[in-house]
Amino acid sequence: MLVLTSPEALNNTGGVMFGMTTGVVVYADPHKEPETVLLGGGDADRVTEIQSLVGGHFDAVRLSCHDETGKYKDFVLLGYVHDEGLLLNLPLNPMASMLFSRHIAGDVVLVNGTNPETHQYDGETYSLPMDFAEYLIRGVYPQVQESLVFSQMLATAVQFAVVQGAITKEEFDKVQSFMTERSSDTDGAPAAHISELPEEIKEILTKCVDNAVKFAEGLGDQ
Repeated sequence: MLVLTSPEALNNTGGVMFGMTTGVVVYADPHKEPETVLLGGGDADRVTEIQSLVGGHFDAVRLSCHDETGKYKDFVLLGYVHDEGLLLNLPLNPMASMLFSRHIAGDVVLVNGTNPETHQYDGETYSLPMDFAEYLIRGVYPQVQESLVFSQMLATAVQFAVVQGAITKEEFDKVQSFMTERSSDTDGAPAAHISELPEEIKEILTKCVDNAVKFAEGLGDQ
């Protein structure tokens, strides 16, 4: 369940313009910012447009979104994903995978699955609350970017530490094993900071980072 702590994230119901449905496209390319999209008013139009956006036939994944302030109605976030994305080896979608806590490949279309009148999930497609769409683009996406950069920096530091002899092969294997297991358990969601990791892994990674910093400082002194 995605918990929203900011009332601004759900301050309207995402109105429909001329029967259009407002959604957000989350790209598999982590460097490409999510975008809002208007889907056609008719069911056939929406299906065709979603297929075009995800690259083929699609399936749906769901996530209950909860506003813990209690001021706004909860709703179901629907993600339309390529139904054979994993089989076709489409690139992993980091943001969608973190949102839905499962491996999701390819571009994803996010919409609201809750009827704004009955406040019930009924299998139909409705517009995302506009401020929630903005929250995904301006709030969640930068957090995903930061986590990915952090993970990439750590991976580089670990590889460099092995070359420099700052850590042993056994320590390197421990980190690799931990990261592989963690990726399987958390669907690729990286830790936001070293302090969140187990103590043994944290000590090894700290040595790797210290080694990279010392090397950089040495270059600066030359």
